[in-house]
Amino acid sequence: MKVTFEKTNLESVVNDSLCAVSDKNTIPVVEGIRFRTENNGTCSLTTYDLEKGFQSEVPCDVFSGGNYVINAQKLSRIIKSMSDRFITIEVDENCLVSITGGRSKFELHALEGKNFPSLPELKGERGFTINAGTLKKIIAQTAFSIAVTDQRPMFCGAYFEITNNKLKVVTCDGNRLAIREKECDITNKNEDGSELELKFIVPGKTIAQLTRLMADDEDVCIYLGRKHVIFQMENKTFFSRLIDGDYIDYNKVIPAFHSISVKADRMAIISSLERALLVTEDKGLGQTKSPVRCAFEGDVLKISSRSVTGSVYDEINIDKVGADLVIGFNCRYLLETLKACEEETVEILMSSPLLSILVRSGEGDNAERVESEEGFCTKITKSHTKQDDEKESEKYLYMVCPVKMND
Repeated sequence: MKVTFEKTNLESVVNDSLCAVSDKNTIPVVEGIRFRTENNGTCSLTTYDLEKGFQSEVPCDVFSGGNYVINAQKLSRIIKSMSDRFITIEVDENCLVSITGGRSKFELHALEGKNFPSLPELKGERGFTINAGTLKKIIAQTAFSIAVTDQRPMFCGAYFEITNNKLKVVTCDGNRLAIREKECDITNKNEDGSELELKFIVPGKTIAQLTRLMADDEDVCIYLGRKHVIFQMENKTFFSRLIDGDYIDYNKVIPAFHSISVKADRMAIISSLERALLVTEDKGLGQTKSPVRCAFEGDVLKISSRSVTGSVYDEINIDKVGADLVIGFNCRYLLETLKACEEETVEILMSSPLLSILVRSGEGDNAERVESEEGFCTKITKSHTKQDDEKESEKYLYMVCPVKMND
């Protein structure tokens, strides 16, 4: 095999392909990129770690075709170090790879492409198209509460629910719940012409890599196979195994009413929690679990914490309806939740130090908090504007579990 690439094209695709390269596998072939060429002016680059995979076509000059696997990490570093505009990759009959550019030359050992694992079928009968920028934004506002490790696999992924022109993404790590819902332009790609109604769970590792691959100004086509989800972008395909099973019935764990309602400036709380984080976490000393104490007293939120490294105290003005309350949180959990919100003002709903709180949009000037027998809910009292209707099409709700404090 002998092919010549333009460096910028090759480097871009090789960097993208690293998203599906295994670094903890005893099978050497899944640590590499498969180069497969024919005499058609393109080369197919594929990576597959047996859970997720990547494939793309790169334009090139093909002098002779072939099918070989080259170590991905080494190749990426070599390409980055080369300064010439064009790079030639040549593999001989002994699987010795020569990588040349200008006066630079590297040699590696390749593996036969026939030993590369078989890919799943990269097509599905059900799917849809959505703007990548919209999808990236929704993922960014929910990915923080995907569990990294959990005995319940569903918590290690993001639950997608698509119904016609509405996309909902739900994540939960056992301590936080994030729900993001948006009405947007979604094109139905179901081959049988049926209405769009899809539900599936994508692994968290796939979500993290997907956001790096998508460009904001492009569309992404998402198809569902029997066990895989396929993301097709302009010149690349990314696919992953789905998490089997049904997602939790998250609506049952969300309280409908609370006895305390607080509206506050979101950035003011974030700034205070970032200062508190300096005290609550000190990984150098192995101390990472000091809770942050939030005392909602009158029209003031008092944030404080004490650990082996010191203490912190801060105050923020709030608009509170209901009784005073002192409640504790994992500082980072609450901080990441508030950072995922968008509005300047957030509403925090609470009942007791032992029950989860809800964080949602402050609803602007069109909302009035009214008290019922059960607790507080939001009632729209003023007429909607066009801008209000646009906000109504974008809904989010976050739930955070408190922690028990010693004092």
